Amino acid sequence: MTRYELGAPLFKDEKRSVESILENLLPAEYKLELNAAVRVISLLSVSSLCILAQQQFTKNEWRIFMTLLNSCPHYVPYAALLASITALSLQDCDKRLWEAQRQGSGELKKELKPVHRALSGIRAKLNKLSPSLKISLIRNLGYSLTTSQEWKLQTVNSK
Repeated sequence: MTRYELGAPLFKDEKRSVESILENLLPAEYKLELNAAVRVISLLSVSSLCILAQQQFTKNEWRIFMTLLNSCPHYVPYAALLASITALSLQDCDKRLWEAQRQGSGELKKELKPVHRALSGIRAKLNKLSPSLKISLIRNLGYSLTTSQEWKLQTVNSK
C-alpha cells in the first residue's frame, strides 16, 4: 500500500514535498494525509492527532488533483489536465483542444467534459475537507489549486 504523507514526494522525479506545497494552503494546525492506494485524503488536526475529515476520490478526480497539487502554486493548462485522465500525450491533447476551439465553444466543452466532471467532484470533496482549499479557473488557460484568504485573515487577527 502506497501512502503519501506530508514530506513524502508525490512523484519519483519530484523534488518538492507535499508539505512544502501545502504549507501555504492550509493553516498550520492542520495537515493532509494522502493515501494513493485507495485515493483517500484525510484532514488531520496537528494538536489532537485525529482525523477531522476524509474523502475518497474517483480515479479521474485523483489524477487531476495530483496534477494540480504537483503544479501548485502555478496553473495547469487544460491540455495537461485532459492528458492526466486519458491515454493521450500532452501534445495530442493540446492539438485536440486547439482543433475543438477552432470548431467552436460547443466542441471545446465536449472535449473538456471529463475534466469538468472531475473538477466538480474535487471541488465538492475539498470543500468538505477544508473550505479554504479551492480550485480556481484561470480563464482560457486552465486551473490552479488555491486557497481562500479567510483562514489567513483569521490567523492574523487571532494573534
